[in-house]
Amino acid sequence: MRFDLRRALTIARREYLTTVRRRAFLLTLVLIPVGYALLMTFMIRSQVGEVARSLGEFKSFGLVDSSGLFSAAPRRITGDFSMPALTPGESPRPAQRLEIEVRSFADQATALAALAQGEVQQVLVVPADYERDGRARRYVAGSSIFGEGAEERQILRWMSRVLLAGHVDSLRAERIIRPGMNLVAYSLDEGGRPERRDERRELMEFLLPFLMAFLLGMAIITGGQYLLQGVSEEKESRILESMLTTVTPGDLIFGKLLGLGGAGLTLVLAWAAAGAAASGPALAAAGLEVSGGVVALMVLYFLLGYLFYGSIMTAIGALTTNLREAQQLSIIFTMLNFVPFYALPQLMSKTASPLAIVLSLFPPTAPTAMMLRLASGTQQVPAWQVAASLAALLLTALATLWISARVFRIGLLMYGKAPNLPEIMRWIGQR
Repeated sequence: MRFDLRRALTIARREYLTTVRRRAFLLTLVLIPVGYALLMTFMIRSQVGEVARSLGEFKSFGLVDSSGLFSAAPRRITGDFSMPALTPGESPRPAQRLEIEVRSFADQATALAALAQGEVQQVLVVPADYERDGRARRYVAGSSIFGEGAEERQILRWMSRVLLAGHVDSLRAERIIRPGMNLVAYSLDEGGRPERRDERRELMEFLLPFLMAFLLGMAIITGGQYLLQGVSEEKESRILESMLTTVTPGDLIFGKLLGLGGAGLTLVLAWAAAGAAASGPALAAAGLEVSGGVVALMVLYFLLGYLFYGSIMTAIGALTTNLREAQQLSIIFTMLNFVPFYALPQLMSKTASPLAIVLSLFPPTAPTAMMLRLASGTQQVPAWQVAASLAALLLTALATLWISARVFRIGLLMYGKAPNLPEIMRWIGQR
């Protein structure tokens, strides 16, 4: 009996519909993106709220000045601070008035006693030799991970203004304190002409390939689990033995790869669509422009990478004796896809380095590595490397699919004992 595409598509349709109609699949499809969105919103709002609360409660700090540099300093810090909008289209939050009293203390012990009693929120101790070595001490009553940095910046700006007073005018003092507040950066385009850099757009242009690489990893994990579970469970229940009386192993492996893999892709793509819809206004505001060629390359790497890893997962399901053993073995191959993330700084800053080239040409890491390299605007990826990488990945994916089919044919009928490497090699060589 030869391979029949119609039978394979029938198997794929059955596997896909059976999987996507399960209640657990539907709950996963909806609850994970909704839960993640709620969690991220809660985290961001909590962080922003903590900064605003911390600055709002920062009413005074104690000063112990043994250097005399701050003896004539103003005893009040005033200004306005506002928090950014948390979601696109949200109206800016009204600015809050900042008023911090600076209270002088004769010694550190008295100041710390006031800190312990809640009379001041922080204490700044300036030693007599501060002008020589610049060392000072700051004491806080409690630690706030997100708010403490904002409080410290207020004190440091106050110190800078005091140290500059009388030496430069107030306008120059402000420029010294924050020299890059209105700094505009330019970079040369492909034609050598300067153009204004847009950090938000650059961030978005980086995130698109980065997220595609991350989605590939999620697709491998999610779709791979469906493949492992589908093959392992049916192998343990011996349903596959009866199926092999009417279909070939080739029909079965292709149908399962297409159906169960498609279910995993559906899940991941639905999450991606939900994320794109949520971030649409931010992408539009950033003026994101990605060439069609880059998008086509990312989709191609995504599909070939998924075919490569999906074939491996199907073979693992046929070779192992139970689902737990299959999951443990699949972790080894799954981690290969995430190796380029550990070399992210090297891939982004030195796209022509030997490590970047090797990871881009090595099939198990090629999809992720190439997507990350495409995210870097510092240096174009040579066309020959893209072509060689795609060719190697395509040939490896097809070879993996062929080998998996050979292994799948015999491995389905093996029970109780997992085959060793010599046995697997013998299966591959059989006709």
